[in-house]
Amino acid sequence: MGANAVITEYTVTTVYDFSRIRIAQISDLHSRKADDILDLLRDCAPDIIAVTGDTFERYDNKPQYEYRDEDDRFHPVKWFVIHAMHFVNNLLMLTIPKDRKASDENARHFLRTAAKIAPVYLSLGNHEDTLLDCDYRFLSECGITLLDNAYTKVTVNDFSFYLGGMSSHEYEDFLKDFSELRGFKLLMCHHPERFEKFIKSTDIDLTLSGHTHGGQIRIGEDGKGFFVPGQGVMGKYAHGMFFDGRLIVSAGCSNTAAFPRIHNPRELVVVDLKGAKV
Repeated sequence: MGANAVITEYTVTTVYDFSRIRIAQISDLHSRKADDILDLLRDCAPDIIAVTGDTFERYDNKPQYEYRDEDDRFHPVKWFVIHAMHFVNNLLMLTIPKDRKASDENARHFLRTAAKIAPVYLSLGNHEDTLLDCDYRFLSECGITLLDNAYTKVTVNDFSFYLGGMSSHEYEDFLKDFSELRGFKLLMCHHPERFEKFIKSTDIDLTLSGHTHGGQIRIGEDGKGFFVPGQGVMGKYAHGMFFDGRLIVSAGCSNTAAFPRIHNPRELVVVDLKGAKV
């Protein structure tokens, strides 16, 4: 599983009239085992669980082009580096133990157990462009709410707010509709690199993201991620809180590469929303 799992806690203060809502964020499980994350999840006693993408492995095993800058998609050097890394990693994956590899049952066990701890809301990432029929049935049977370019109203401790899930593609209409809702708005968006360009200028109060895996290797005192999917080398938003508490990026719950995470533990994010009553 890689580096030991840790809890990272954030506090976000709002102007709304409630006391406290505790949100646990799960990201980038990638169908790996994460029983230690489940233990931490039980301990933190969340009110809701927000799962921000790449829970299942539902892609065609080609290099994920979101690793490139969306405005520089066909740069030849980046193209070569991405494909070379993908090839080397696939070779190394042949050498790792079976229990570190992706399995549908790992994802189902995690979600089934999490749903017994608190209500689970799930959005999709770039590894889940197409869910299988059995995935939809499983989520329904577990009482897990799938938000794929969709939103719902959630009530916790007598306070109601909007929770939305933004897809990896064709999200423009959803984002416009969601941002125009009146009240506190919490968005699950797998890709943090889209915040500055698409979300920052809206009235969305808080965005939870993943995708970065913490940069795989953290460098320096500030823990900069070395290679950040969607942002490149030393990307700005590998993990942490940004934009005055409006964006929180999880380093993720698994290690999907064949090489280890270095100074970059797998992470359960816990967000305490505090209102005007506190």
